[in-house]
Amino acid sequence: MKLFLSLTSLALCGLAGAAAAAPVNLNTWTAESYASVAGFPDGQWEVAVDGSSVFQTRNGQPTMFVSDFDAQGSEVSGKIKVTGSDDDFIGFVLGFSAGERLDPLADYLLISWKGGNQSYDFGQGDDGPATLAARGLSVSRVTGIPQANEFWGHVDYAPSTSGGVEELQRGATLGSTGWVRNVEYDFSFDFGPNNLVVTVDGVEQLNITGSFDDGGIGFYNFSQAGVIYSAFEKDQGSFPTVPLPAGLGLMLSAAAGLGLVRRGRGRQFRL
Repeated sequence: MKLFLSLTSLALCGLAGAAAAAPVNLNTWTAESYASVAGFPDGQWEVAVDGSSVFQTRNGQPTMFVSDFDAQGSEVSGKIKVTGSDDDFIGFVLGFSAGERLDPLADYLLISWKGGNQSYDFGQGDDGPATLAARGLSVSRVTGIPQANEFWGHVDYAPSTSGGVEELQRGATLGSTGWVRNVEYDFSFDFGPNNLVVTVDGVEQLNITGSFDDGGIGFYNFSQAGVIYSAFEKDQGSFPTVPLPAGLGLMLSAAAGLGLVRRGRGRQFRL
């Protein structure tokens, strides 16, 4: 009985500790950019001294600013605002590992938000014809090393290129709605080995299932300068990375009955 009570106390203490989201220090993150093409340089990420925000200043090729922690099993939330001109891509990556922009076996998720419709050809020769970047929020799967036109139109020109982008889902209410300059948006990402739920300003926009690689979460810009990411926090997610032991599952269920399990958007920890 004493052992059971000790284990129960330990489990409940762990849950209580997980209930408070921890601020993310962006000073430990790293920048990655796909190869530049004429007129579209690498990204430039400028981090605030206290690590609470980062500002991307260049209108360039796909560029990411990636965490030093793996994102699965976590819920990460924060704010994004565009202050620059233009109406191109802002967003995030999930399951991205350091150096994956150069990896022909890369496999990660891309959440991108386009401000306005635009067809464009980046002129890389083997990357196919001009593609249309559609206004709105979406989630795509990125494999290999896509060319700029593939990132732009969320397409795969295989076998002529070494990678591609496959769009999986459009936002529930923002799928054809562009972001607005100088408006701050609250994003949340609940990510697991088989699930991704994305909310914007408290509204669930994307909800997909599958088999996803673990890796970092990152900020993403393509042909869009003047973007601020700020106030990011990391919390316990709804989707465990490993199955919970049966005994612990029972204790968590009991804790849920006492109202001690964190609830988010009407969901509990999944046992």
